[in-house]
Amino acid sequence: MIVPEPDRAHIRKAVSDRGLDLEELREDERAATWRVTVVVDGDGGVSLDTLAALSTELDPLAEQWGGADRPVTLELTSRGVDAPLVERRHWRRAHGRQVDIEYTDGATGPARGRVGEMDETAGTVRIVSKSGRGINVGSVALDDVASAVIRVEFRPAPQDEIDLLQEPGQTGSGVREGEDR
Repeated sequence: MIVPEPDRAHIRKAVSDRGLDLEELREDERAATWRVTVVVDGDGGVSLDTLAALSTELDPLAEQWGGADRPVTLELTSRGVDAPLVERRHWRRAHGRQVDIEYTDGATGPARGRVGEMDETAGTVRIVSKSGRGINVGSVALDDVASAVIRVEFRPAPQDEIDLLQEPGQTGSGVREGEDR
């Protein structure tokens, strides 16, 4: 272990004080230069300025790890768009984004859809998906999801899909404006 427990506690507090979540603390002792990666995330994302300030605060700790014969590289980063949606907060933060979903054995649902509101109590998330020429709106139980990851989109989301994300109680299917069923 590269990072001693008191320093881990300091890292957790420094991250929390900035309104962020500590997603992961990775240590790699395999190379001549050890690497410690601190992965953070937040509801509003993580700015480069925040990462820089956090790095400045944690750097004196990192200077003590490893010693002169074993330098340590400290890296601070965010989860990244390709990180799987594992925790409920990841789904909440993915609101409006398109995701690819794989289900547990026996569970079914759309393979791709846009993430809507989350029902924390029920453990479900609203998903707007396309099938044929229509748009379907339904709920997916998070316990039924084996894996999910955000799809990178290079254009804005279609307004009709966004509108369906915002309308509580809207279920069933619809057709895009100007299309025949």
